[in-house]
Amino acid sequence: MKVLVTGASGFVGSTLCDELSKRGHEVKALMRKTSLVTNLTMAKLETVTGSLGDPDSLAEAVKDVEVIFHVAGVVAALTTKDFFRANAEGTKNLIEAAKKNSPGLKRFVYVSSLAAAGPSLADKPHLEHFSALPVSDYGASKLAGENEALKGRDTFPVVVVRPPAVYGPRDRGVLTFFQAVRRGILPLLGTANPDPRRYSFVHVEDLVQGIILAGFEAGAESGDIFYVTGDGYFSWEEAMRLIAQGLGQKTFTLRLPVPALKGAAAVCTAVSKITGKVLPFSLDKIKEIEAAAWTCSNEKAKKKLGFTPYWTLERGFAQTARWYRENGWL
Repeated sequence: MKVLVTGASGFVGSTLCDELSKRGHEVKALMRKTSLVTNLTMAKLETVTGSLGDPDSLAEAVKDVEVIFHVAGVVAALTTKDFFRANAEGTKNLIEAAKKNSPGLKRFVYVSSLAAAGPSLADKPHLEHFSALPVSDYGASKLAGENEALKGRDTFPVVVVRPPAVYGPRDRGVLTFFQAVRRGILPLLGTANPDPRRYSFVHVEDLVQGIILAGFEAGAESGDIFYVTGDGYFSWEEAMRLIAQGLGQKTFTLRLPVPALKGAAAVCTAVSKITGKVLPFSLDKIKEIEAAAWTCSNEKAKKKLGFTPYWTLERGFAQTARWYRENGWL
């Protein structure tokens, strides 16, 4: 089957391209002229130069494809407008291009984020029918992207996938914590002991499995939203200790009070505005860090898609640690 992947050069997108190619699909990858291709060493694919911000460049990308996997998105930006331009307007442009140029499109899969739903309660993981109440500009822009994608559902089936925190080989986000632990530091959020915060995690290979099921499985209906996540809910301290276990590293605890993190975020935000360089840590990110929980249930994905996560957090962190070491990232 011929498919299109946006965001193909990124962490999740490149892993998706690898798996689709391995399964024998004909993969087209939408790439900007500036996109790095270092992650795309295993997949056989056709690259199409274009940008979600340039509607005219999308016609060739969506032509003759049967499934579109829209993975591209911005996770850090200078302004609210920048978030919405990339995550909402970019999705709108892709949907419009598909309506005009993809008469044979069988499904459009939008990869969103748990951030679009907003925080959960510590004892009540998100279910798909819960109201979405994002707390960050990033989350609000991803929810807006979902809404733009779902506007296409009367023309072709649209399915939304919401992952929680994603980790695994090639990820530079979680790498920061592996690096801290490798230096013997166990970074813990807040000063409460025991740690009250709870999180869901998903290994990138499990996420890709869920994305592909959302693209091809008959059980997925147009308009469906799925949380694709690993099993279990973990405190931040439990997660950090599993990283230390995976690295075989002894650590000392460093507690990071939220007020201090807010101060650091304010500095990073100011530096970003002055230099024009987007930093991953910001006041917008603090809105997510302050939340009591980011958890979600995978029961609907298991029931309707046949989703079965392979990686436990313990084995997944150990595998990720090995990959980082073998590839010189640690």
